[in-house]
Amino acid sequence: MGQQMTTTKTSLVTTDDGNEDNKQQPQIYAKDSLDRFGDDLCALLLSYFPFKDRFRCECVSKQFQRTVVGSVVDINIDDSFMRKISYKKRVNNQKLVSIAIKCPNIETIVCEVISTEYMKNMCKVLDTFRDNCLHLRQIYCKLWSNRTQLSETIGPLVTRIPYMSSQMTESLIHCHRLSQLVVHSLSDVFDSSSGQLLAKNLLKFEFNSYSSDNKKLLSAFVAHNQSLKSLKVMYDLSRGQNSHESVTQIYGQLSRLTQLRELTLDFEIFRAENSLSESLRTIGLNCKQLQRLALQLNSYNTTLNDQTLDSLRYYDRLKRLQLSLNENNISLLDNMEVLEPLKLCHRLQHLSLIIRQMSGEFLIDCDKQWPRLHYLSIKSRDFSRDCLSHISRLPALQTLVIQCQRSDGLRDNDFNDLLSSSPKLKVIEIRVNNEKKFYLK
Repeated sequence: MGQQMTTTKTSLVTTDDGNEDNKQQPQIYAKDSLDRFGDDLCALLLSYFPFKDRFRCECVSKQFQRTVVGSVVDINIDDSFMRKISYKKRVNNQKLVSIAIKCPNIETIVCEVISTEYMKNMCKVLDTFRDNCLHLRQIYCKLWSNRTQLSETIGPLVTRIPYMSSQMTESLIHCHRLSQLVVHSLSDVFDSSSGQLLAKNLLKFEFNSYSSDNKKLLSAFVAHNQSLKSLKVMYDLSRGQNSHESVTQIYGQLSRLTQLRELTLDFEIFRAENSLSESLRTIGLNCKQLQRLALQLNSYNTTLNDQTLDSLRYYDRLKRLQLSLNENNISLLDNMEVLEPLKLCHRLQHLSLIIRQMSGEFLIDCDKQWPRLHYLSIKSRDFSRDCLSHISRLPALQTLVIQCQRSDGLRDNDFNDLLSSSPKLKVIEIRVNNEKKFYLK
C-alpha cells in the first residue's frame, strides 16, 4: 500500500533565546501552505483589495487572519459603507464597533462622498473610529449640512475639507490642523459675528466667488496664510465699481503669497479696461516658486490683445500652464499674437490650450521654445496639418490631446506616422465632433 507523501518547504525563522546572538532556526511548512510567505507579503497582497473584500479573506489562513486587519491603514466611508452598517437608515452599533475594533491601525478616514440621508450619522461613525483606532491621524470630509457639526474631539483630526457650506463655518473653530479647504465665498472662513478668521496656515485653498467687497477679508486671510502652496480663485469684475482698481488690489494681495507653487485664476471680464498684464506681472515678480499656473479668461465687451499675456515673460520657472481664452469678439480668431508670450516659458513640461482658432504659424519652432514639453493639449475650432507637422518636432512629447470640430482631413495614417516618427510619443487622443480615438505605441 503506497504511502502518501507530503512535500515540505523550509524557511528560516529568527528566534530569541535570551542570548546576545539571535539565531535563525529552520521552520518546516507544507509546500502548499501560505504560512511559508511572510506577513509583509500577505499584507501587501491584501492592500490591493477593497476594504469590504479584505474580511472575506480571513478564512484563507491563520496568517491572513493576522494581517487582514493590520494592513488596513485607511478607510473610505461612502454610501455603500453606510448601507452595510445601517438598518432602516439607523447605524448598527454592534457592526460599527466590530469593524473599528478589527482595524486598530487605521490612520486616515475619507468621507468626502456621503448623501444627505447618511450625513446625520457621520459624527457617530467618526467618534467610534476615534475611540478604537489609536493611530488615527487625519480625516477628510465634506461639510455641507448642519447635521455634521464637528465636535471638539473630531475637529482636530480633520485635515482636508473638499467643500464646506456657509452654514458650517463654526466647525472650523475646532479644525486646528486643517491644511486644505474649499468654500464658496471668502467670507465663509470668517466668523459672522466677531469677524475672526477661522482658517489659518492652510496649504491649499479654493473659493469660487470673489467681489471687490471682500478686499479687507482677503488682506486678513493672506496675512495669516503665508504658508499657502496652492490657490484657486474666481473673480467677477462685473460686481466691482472700478475694474482696474479691483484687479490691481486682488493681484497685489495674491503677490504676497510668496510660497505659492500652484495658482488658478478664473476671471469674468466685462469692462473695457484691461489691467490683467500689469497685475500678472506683480505676481510673477514676487512669487518666484510658482510652477503651475491656470488662467481662464472670459472676455465679453473687450478684446484680448498682444499685451494681455505679455507678463508671462516673468514666469520663467513655470512647468505647467493651462490657458483658456473665451471671447465673444470675432477679432481674436485671426489674432494669434495674444499667445506669443507663451514661447518665453522654456521650462514648460505640460501645456493645455483652449482657444477658438489654432494657427500653424504659432507652432513654428515650438521644438525650440518648449524642448521639455511632454504633454500638450489643444482644444480649438479647427486643427490643421501644419499644426500637426510642427508638433511632430517636439523632442520630449509623450502625450498629445486634440479636441476640434474640423481636422483638415487628417486620417489615421497621419497620426500613426506621427507615433512612429516621434521617439518618445506614446499616446495620441483625438476628439473630433465628440468622436474619440486613441493611438498608442
